[in-house]
Amino acid sequence: MRLEALLDDYYVPLKGVSARTEKLYRYTIQAFGEHLGHAATTDDLHELTVARFLSARLREMAVATAAKDRTQLRALWEFAARRGLTDGRWPQIRPIRVPERVPRCWLTEEMQRLLAAASERQGTIAGVPAAAWWRAALLLCYDSGERIAPLLSLEWPDVTPAGVTFRAEGRKGQRRDIYRQISPETFAAIQAIRGPRLRVFDWDRATSSLWGHLGKILEAAGLPNDRYSKFHCIRKTTASYAAAAGLDAQRLLDHASPKTTRAYLDPRVVIPPSAPDVLPRVG
Repeated sequence: MRLEALLDDYYVPLKGVSARTEKLYRYTIQAFGEHLGHAATTDDLHELTVARFLSARLREMAVATAAKDRTQLRALWEFAARRGLTDGRWPQIRPIRVPERVPRCWLTEEMQRLLAAASERQGTIAGVPAAAWWRAALLLCYDSGERIAPLLSLEWPDVTPAGVTFRAEGRKGQRRDIYRQISPETFAAIQAIRGPRLRVFDWDRATSSLWGHLGKILEAAGLPNDRYSKFHCIRKTTASYAAAAGLDAQRLLDHASPKTTRAYLDPRVVIPPSAPDVLPRVG
């Protein structure tokens, strides 16, 4: 059975995965097929075949991408094996360890530069001036600490002067709604793009192009434009400054684990106790 058919006919309907997760699985299946030179099938789920694919991915892509491919191929393989589609072969795939990096957020001055560059954007987005669209979106990301996908799903009835409600259907995991307070400045920026549309932040281009457009704003602001500098960097900014002020960053980010939250806190902002501050001076 082709892995695409396994995904479409069985995995997606039985697992109930989100549209974004489904898309990520498709990317993995496509990459596996390109490596093989043919459409990937359950017959290709062999230990050595998958190991060679992942080794190639580690040479060509970021470690995190290869780790994502491993996780998704393993899930599909186990799903197929449980249904007798792999001739008794069960997944045996070596782990891929992703290095833990020191969290990096935007400092206040960098956020100011980012917003200034966004305010210079030309053209329109879904009929809205691009500069106003980006200013409102970035300010809401900053105030709420929410991911970009829920922002793109936000509807006008869920916006009030005091805050916004992000509905579960647009959020990662789709488990629950969350309400986040916003500043008067952010509400004014959102009101400035109000129109007849139901969604606050309509995006009339390919969704994947959103990150490229943000990259151009980052470059205009003189900021790094890499995989660590996109919307999640703003999320880290919000978490770091909130934690430094004594707020519960785990609750703000809606994380299940404090370990996950710790990976968002920039030590330049959330300054931990320092050994040089407490060690007896000897020199």
